[in-house]
Amino acid sequence: MMKSKPLLTGAAALFLVTETLLGIRFQTESEYGRLLRFAAVALACLFCLLLMERSREYLLTQTALFLTVCADYFLVLPPSPNQLPGMVFFSVAQLAYAARLYLAEIHSTRRRTQIIARVCLSAFVMAAAAAVLGKDADAVVILSLFYYANLVLNLVFAWMQAPKQLLMAAGFTLFLLCDTLVGFAFLDGYLTVPEGSLIDRINHPGFDLAWAFYLPSQMLLAFSLLPARLRRNADAGHRAARK
Repeated sequence: MMKSKPLLTGAAALFLVTETLLGIRFQTESEYGRLLRFAAVALACLFCLLLMERSREYLLTQTALFLTVCADYFLVLPPSPNQLPGMVFFSVAQLAYAARLYLAEIHSTRRRTQIIARVCLSAFVMAAAAAVLGKDADAVVILSLFYYANLVLNLVFAWMQAPKQLLMAAGFTLFLLCDTLVGFAFLDGYLTVPEGSLIDRINHPGFDLAWAFYLPSQMLLAFSLLPARLRRNADAGHRAARK
């Protein structure tokens, strides 16, 4: 655990600059684009290690970021994404974030609401997909909707806990925008998307719009533990100075 506030602040600034440079690079790099994208996600996971402490909040956040790296190992690195294991890891990552939000909620009624909402919405979207798509509702579709539903709920519950979870809420907002765009891109496999339509134009903006949202979302989620850590470090310093 890095306890020095100047060192931690400097490391956070270096992380921000490095991720920004990686983001610019992979938007303009075709040969190593997949590797640069994966490196950017892995770096967010590694940065969180600097915030290591014995707390459930840290453990769940680090686990979620690690599972995200595992998901992108299957979805980003290969020339053709291996969607099923990728979505499994992404789904479990969202459940780890969900556990963090559940533990952070101090009101018992809202805690119960989180559980009920997750069970009901997850069951509804999976059942709706099976009913609407029929035989086309394969495991990837069902799992993707389960993941998406829990991402939406994480966004909602994080905003409900703002300002305490403001960075998480902003991160999930960008995460949702990214995955909505990814979902649009995969519509061609299940529905006909007319050329020149709004969705078609969103799918082909001339740059990687999804990653323009995804990379900062991972940075914000990695940063989400930082404000509390800096406050605790400052309080510890003040207590030491008074002794």
